[in-house]
Amino acid sequence: MMTQASPPTLQGVVSEVFPRFCNVILDQDPTKRLLCTYRRAQIINKEAEWAERSPVAPGDRVMVKVLGSKDGVIEELLPRENSIQRRAPGKEGKVLHTIACNIDYVVAVASLAEPQFSPGLVDRFLIASQSAGIAPVLVINKTDLAQGENDTPWQLYRDLGIRCYPVSTVNGSGIEALQTLLRGKTSVFCGHSGVGKTSLLHSLFGEFIGKIGAISKATGKGKHTTTVSTLIQAANGTRFIDTPGIKEFGLFNVDPKELIQYFPEIYQLQEQHLQYDHMPRYHSYERIKAALEDEGR
Repeated sequence: MMTQASPPTLQGVVSEVFPRFCNVILDQDPTKRLLCTYRRAQIINKEAEWAERSPVAPGDRVMVKVLGSKDGVIEELLPRENSIQRRAPGKEGKVLHTIACNIDYVVAVASLAEPQFSPGLVDRFLIASQSAGIAPVLVINKTDLAQGENDTPWQLYRDLGIRCYPVSTVNGSGIEALQTLLRGKTSVFCGHSGVGKTSLLHSLFGEFIGKIGAISKATGKGKHTTTVSTLIQAANGTRFIDTPGIKEFGLFNVDPKELIQYFPEIYQLQEQHLQYDHMPRYHSYERIKAALEDEGR
């Protein structure tokens, strides 16, 4: 009597997360996507101090038991190399939202105009990525809307050694250089609604990847067109994780007393034994103040 073969167990990467389900791209065939269930009790860390809003996130490496041509079940969550996280909005207590994991770059996308450049959110993304040991990249989109050659809000960050890429998805300037940096890497794209993340990914990826929205005339802010974080894989192995427009990004696991180290120009002054409380209130001081106030600290 012949016995039925057990379903194969294959390795893959989570590309999209839904309640009780997620899409997984299989390593052996990147064109293959399985809709997988997951046994929350089996893969969640019950001893962790902070609870996860979802036990898996885009970029997670998983072992999947293949049940059919289009579905499967996650059997194991492999250890994460890193992750970008925030406090879960709308949740009480210690609940985390993992935006993405196992990534090479956190790409903070801002716009030069429509909506106006917002240094507060950019700073928090840069702090979160560095505290997680992930290389940050700052992209300023819509440079075609510049009011003059001195309209360069990214220069401060470039002077501090941050990788900065001013680009335009309208005329294509800066796109090729950004493609070169990200080729073969896994990058998560974060920013406010309306800054052009999806348009940027469209230019980088070379094909239609999502609905592109317009700026709200009433608020001057972007309309949400990406509703869940999604990992997209190109033929050359490059992976992009597109995230919904984030209105709030609270820093997680960053001690206020250590926050100054993420502002090199002020940290150097502190090392020279200057008193923080007596520093002139110039732009960088205001950046630290804004980061603290956003956390209610």
